[in-house]
Amino acid sequence: MSQKDKYNNLVQSIKDDEEKEKEQNRFDATLEQIKEALALLQKLLEAIKEAKESSVTTQNGLKAATQSADNAITGICHAIVQAQQTPVKTRLDDESLKQLHDSHVQWLGQEKQTLDDHHRQQKESWQKQSQRLTDIVKNNEGVWISTKLFYIVGSLSLLSIITLAIEIAFYVYFKWIA
Repeated sequence: MSQKDKYNNLVQSIKDDEEKEKEQNRFDATLEQIKEALALLQKLLEAIKEAKESSVTTQNGLKAATQSADNAITGICHAIVQAQQTPVKTRLDDESLKQLHDSHVQWLGQEKQTLDDHHRQQKESWQKQSQRLTDIVKNNEGVWISTKLFYIVGSLSLLSIITLAIEIAFYVYFKWIA
């Protein structure tokens, strides 16, 4: 073997060693990533186990709450049925009749007071409205004409309408009929 071949072999050996070292580094990095992924996977697995235990506990709690609500509803339904089946006994004696009459008189008094308040409020409202209208007339706001002028204007308007009707009748008669 020549010197050159030895040198080439040595260079090739160094390159192979470097390549092996690079491959080793890549494998080490990949191994490190796999270890990290495995640790993360173990943490996730623990979290899933805890979530499962928590969901089982929650599910048991919900079942207990549902059963408790069902029991309460059943109890309420039984109480309603029992109340419906209970006969009601009433009696009306003089004292009860007097109490009923007193309550009725009190109610009538309250209604009369409410009605009186309503009438008073209406009267005040009418007075305010009347005062406003009086102020409008006094200040000559709006259109106001006297009765005499109203009859004169009305009569003239009626007379002009009648005259117009007669003119139309003459026009029709002389234009188309005669």
